[in-house]
Amino acid sequence: MGKKFLASALDKKAFRRKRRNVNKPHHIDKIVILGDSVAYGYGTKGGIARHLADSFPDSEVLNFGINGLTSDGLVERLRAGHWREELAQADVVLLNIGGNDLLRQYREGGASELIRQFVPLKRKYRRNLLDIYGAIQQNNKHVLIVQNSLYNSMKKEAQYFGFTNLLFHIWNSAIGSNGILVTNTRKMGKVPSIWLDSIHPNEEGYAIMHQLLLETLQTTGITIAKERQ
Repeated sequence: MGKKFLASALDKKAFRRKRRNVNKPHHIDKIVILGDSVAYGYGTKGGIARHLADSFPDSEVLNFGINGLTSDGLVERLRAGHWREELAQADVVLLNIGGNDLLRQYREGGASELIRQFVPLKRKYRRNLLDIYGAIQQNNKHVLIVQNSLYNSMKKEAQYFGFTNLLFHIWNSAIGSNGILVTNTRKMGKVPSIWLDSIHPNEEGYAIMHQLLLETLQTTGITIAKERQ
């Protein structure tokens, strides 16, 4: 009975401490976006960066997305010191990376080679993500990192829709770590009107991605201050 009471008390204490941490306001002065063409906003007028600028009008939004960037490429740039000053000053870093890792393997060897290489590819992706998180946090211990999961933009009528859904689910399990928030973009795959092409969202798609990001922040209990106080 005594052990159960002690365990319950400790659980409650940990819960209260956790709530205090997540409810701590974050004053957003600078938002940095890193990643691939989806981060960049390919084919649209600013992608998610434009929506973030509207939601946080008193914040500086810097978009360093690069078309075609893989997780290998992002690691290389961070190790070379790209965006070091901006990341050291960032309050929020939004990541969208990993889709080109899969796409490049598919283009080089087709579907069969992608499936054969999927496990080592995912393992390497996981190592890269940990390097990316560490590089961002190295000179900025208080930065809030939010990463988008990968969505399945394939139409439900497509022959391999169910199989690709499974692959994306397994791939997305590589994302995240202690202190990293993950935005689940799976809902985007259920809306057929939001695609510019077979990969990239259109303007409506980015509006949905932005809303999912705000919901991710809200459900954690973190208070986002839109204006400097």
